[in-house]
Amino acid sequence: MNSLGFLHQAPTRRESERKRHSTTVESQTTSASTVENRVHHKRANLFHVIISLDRAVVPRVPSLALHHYSISNSNEIHPFSILPLSLSFLVLHCLCVFFFFGTFFMALSKISTSHTPSQTLKPNFYSKPCVPLQCYDARRSGVSFEQHRKLRISCSVAPNQVQAPVAPAVPSDTTSNRDCYGVFCTTYDLKADEKTKSWKSLIKIAVSGAAGMISNHLLFKLASGEVFGPDQPIALQLLGSERSLQALEGVAMELEDSLYPLLREVSIGINPYEVFQDCEWALLIGAKPRGPGMERAGLLDINGQIFAEQGKALNAVASRNVKVIVVGNPCNTNALICLKNAPNIPAKNFHALTRLDENRAKCQLALKAGVFYDKVSNMTIWGNHSTTQVPDFLNAKINGIPVKEVIKDTKWLETEFTERVQKRGGVLIQKWGRSSAASTAVSIVDAIRSLVTPTPEGDWFSTGVYTNGNPYGIAEDIVFSMPCRSKGDGDYELAKDVIIDDFLRERIKKSEAELLAEKRCVAHLTGEGNAFCDLPEDTMLPGEQ
Repeated sequence: MNSLGFLHQAPTRRESERKRHSTTVESQTTSASTVENRVHHKRANLFHVIISLDRAVVPRVPSLALHHYSISNSNEIHPFSILPLSLSFLVLHCLCVFFFFGTFFMALSKISTSHTPSQTLKPNFYSKPCVPLQCYDARRSGVSFEQHRKLRISCSVAPNQVQAPVAPAVPSDTTSNRDCYGVFCTTYDLKADEKTKSWKSLIKIAVSGAAGMISNHLLFKLASGEVFGPDQPIALQLLGSERSLQALEGVAMELEDSLYPLLREVSIGINPYEVFQDCEWALLIGAKPRGPGMERAGLLDINGQIFAEQGKALNAVASRNVKVIVVGNPCNTNALICLKNAPNIPAKNFHALTRLDENRAKCQLALKAGVFYDKVSNMTIWGNHSTTQVPDFLNAKINGIPVKEVIKDTKWLETEFTERVQKRGGVLIQKWGRSSAASTAVSIVDAIRSLVTPTPEGDWFSTGVYTNGNPYGIAEDIVFSMPCRSKGDGDYELAKDVIIDDFLRERIKKSEAELLAEKRCVAHLTGEGNAFCDLPEDTMLPGEQ
């Protein structure tokens, strides 16, 4: 039974094994099919990952690592059947990691190389602009950060990109004291297309004391064309001192802002040998004012040294035909000192300004006669610019008629008239608290125009000139105010149709004596030996002390 039974059970056991084997094969087939489906699904995911790498690489890396882990740890797949796929995932994983870090460093490099000193970081990273050779730490900025965020901001400019600091321009000749100013450094070629047919050649005008009150009025008249005409371009060469140099720059700035078309050049400086270079007109205004307790002899010596030096500078560098008008007081003797130190320039070219005295005298005569001042002509100031000056009413005319025939009050003419002219400056100071800077500037304009425009027929003007060869019997070798006429060429001739009576002669002699005494006081500055002062009295004009 048992054997039969065994025999009987043996086929059954084999069939059972066969069925089990068949079931295992089917299970394996099903598992293989499942694995194939999984592999297909993984490949689809891989394809999706590869397509999306350029969009979002970093978020895909953990997902890819998870898929690789699940496949490589599957117990249902034969190792050799998934080896190529595992290697593919491994290679891809490495590529992704490499791509991620490569992209990160490229972005960092781009930020580094594109950063300039004027750029700043994004708002969530507080920083100061990064300046070459100077870096900043964000912790120094005074802004509190979270403890875990310790940012350090450093310069990202490469060494070869650092720009050296630009040093201020230094003139090649540091001893030079004359410089063009601002827009006036532009060179204008008046021979080119810009020059019109009516324009004249450029005139160079040097002005000393250019930062003073008189010059503050005069310079703008010169630049406007009022003096030399609307077709005459000019260059202004302004002389100041070390103390006034900054103020001189302010004057040049105002001239610059005024946009005068005829003002082609402006230069400023403190060295007369540079400022007077090639000048054709020299207006010497700057002088030391008389201080409290200063004697007239002391003022003559101090200012005399200034004009001696300026005369030497004119002799060395100015035009050989330069016209010089001395304004600084005592102007007559200062003009003498200047011409004596400039032997290469004709003595006839030096003038002392007495035109303001002439204008004041014309005003007083017009007021007395009840006419406008343009009706007054042939007005002469004789002598020195001091209280010894002689306003000449004998030769003056009103509407072409001698003054003594229009104004019958002889006493007024001989006393009050002269006194009013002499004291006019002092009265003005009492009223206004300032000296007569504006009217002095106007008188300089008048003096220049009298030399560059023809004198009206029969008229003349007053100016202090060198007395050698004069027809009036006045002592020679001094500068004395006399009546002159001009043809408008800058030159002049002394008027000869002049009447001098005893009253006029007496007053002329008094002023002459004063100028001869002043000349002796400055003999050491004119090359005539030792100085000796014997001034008769203090004759400074009121308002000039």
